[in-house]
Amino acid sequence: MTDKTTKRWIFNEADEKAAANGYFIEEERGEHVCNFIESQLCLYEGDYAGRPIRLMDWQVEMFYRLFGWVSHSEFYDRTIRRFRIASVWLPKKNGKSPTGAAVGLYLMAADGEAGQHIYSCARDMKQARIVHKNACMMVEQSPALSQVCMINNSTGVISYEPTHSNYQIVAGSNHQSLEGLNGSTIVDEVHVVDSRTAHAIEHAGISRSEWMRFEISTAGNNLVGYGRKQWEYGEKVNAGEIDDDEFFFLKYAADSTLTDDELMNPDVWKTANPSMGTIISESEFKKSMTRAQRSLTDWQNFKMYRLNIWSTSFSPWLKKSDWDNCRVVFDEDEYLGRECIGGLDLSRTRDMTAFVLVFDEGGGNYACLPYFFYPEKAAKENDHLAPYLQWAADGYLDLIAGDVIDYNTVENRIAELAEKFIITEIVYDRLFAEDLTTRLENQLGCLRTNFPQTIMHFAGPTAELERLVISGNLRHNNNPILNWQAQNVTIKTDPNNNKRPIKPSSDNPAKIDGMVALIMALGRSIAEAEPMPTYDYYDNNPIELM
Repeated sequence: MTDKTTKRWIFNEADEKAAANGYFIEEERGEHVCNFIESQLCLYEGDYAGRPIRLMDWQVEMFYRLFGWVSHSEFYDRTIRRFRIASVWLPKKNGKSPTGAAVGLYLMAADGEAGQHIYSCARDMKQARIVHKNACMMVEQSPALSQVCMINNSTGVISYEPTHSNYQIVAGSNHQSLEGLNGSTIVDEVHVVDSRTAHAIEHAGISRSEWMRFEISTAGNNLVGYGRKQWEYGEKVNAGEIDDDEFFFLKYAADSTLTDDELMNPDVWKTANPSMGTIISESEFKKSMTRAQRSLTDWQNFKMYRLNIWSTSFSPWLKKSDWDNCRVVFDEDEYLGRECIGGLDLSRTRDMTAFVLVFDEGGGNYACLPYFFYPEKAAKENDHLAPYLQWAADGYLDLIAGDVIDYNTVENRIAELAEKFIITEIVYDRLFAEDLTTRLENQLGCLRTNFPQTIMHFAGPTAELERLVISGNLRHNNNPILNWQAQNVTIKTDPNNNKRPIKPSSDNPAKIDGMVALIMALGRSIAEAEPMPTYDYYDNNPIELM
């Protein structure tokens, strides 16, 4: 039976399950954290510089929950903390960096374990230094800590003499610094953390009894990165959809489904910004919000950074809910020996290549099977932008050794697929694939059809794909790369409302190669009933889709 104290600290389904699993609250642990911070630490910048920290209500509540939940460990013969991983999401200006620094200093100096190693971690050294600088300045301004701590000015390492513990900086960009981490980590801005850094911090401290990974971040625009995965995982944990007693998830954010007009409600601002009224001025917030609305880019950034709403920085063509409704997990072996048409978006040497097979299932229904290729060197360099290495490990992406696309590898892979399926036609852009498709035509006996990269050629199949997705007549097998690219496509129209798929912007790392290949293959699949448009003015004005 859950005691009264524990009942007060049940906030979600995850807490309910944890209580049923034997976890309970020791409020004195939370009180110990709060007392340490308020009695020992000072802020070092802004209007409150030099003053002792006075925790805000949301911080007190968080510390009581994060440190107060415990269970009895038979292995250690004592109570230990419930939470190993804390993923906390706040808009900017809410005291994110001082909060992270305070947690790190507590773990180093007041958590009761000798030989502690605490790491300020981020994607790069510049970002990692932000939280760590807060920690160093807090130590210097603390009468007690400054007497028992040493700060190495060259390395930035804080040494706590009484327990021979330390607090140091590591950065994801310095791969050597990530090796052999053994302690607790304070991870800043996880929305930009790449897979290599994520892998390193996931294994830090596991040999210690009460290690903690404290992640704190704002929302970002990488919807397939580590941070977004942590956010989605945390939401499922709190809702009771995933059982993970050791994962703490806390977010302060505006509802992403609200309209721009609805976001102007001050109650929404306060929901997203728990520090409003304390360190955030409501009137200044309103002024900043009004200024941001003068520019689409500024407005997108404001919603992301000040309201904690994930953003793509552009308006996707397809609704995610519609695309997800077309998801039917199936094995490609279902289509063995079936006729299909392949769309080939063959990239320049260092970009992604996509080959998508489209099967006409009759009755206006279609299914697709995508295949992707990417240079291994580019995958390693760009893994912070999308989880290329994980996709490769899971079998969704063929990595090609070196730093360029080997067209022979692509050719051989397509030839292998032709042994499983009857590829009647390959649709391609002659700018890159003329030679390769010629060889495939001779080898496989299939037709090859050039698909000019013009708005008039894309108009029909683009509109048809949109209709198929909305109506649920497209069947895709939940390939994570194609899912990602489906949300990357934006649309431009000409005066006659002809649509063409394009990337969000020329400098956006998002890719749409698989969707382009899908549209080309679909275009030929429907061409029997509706012939392809004839060449016209637009053929002299190709669009960039790579």
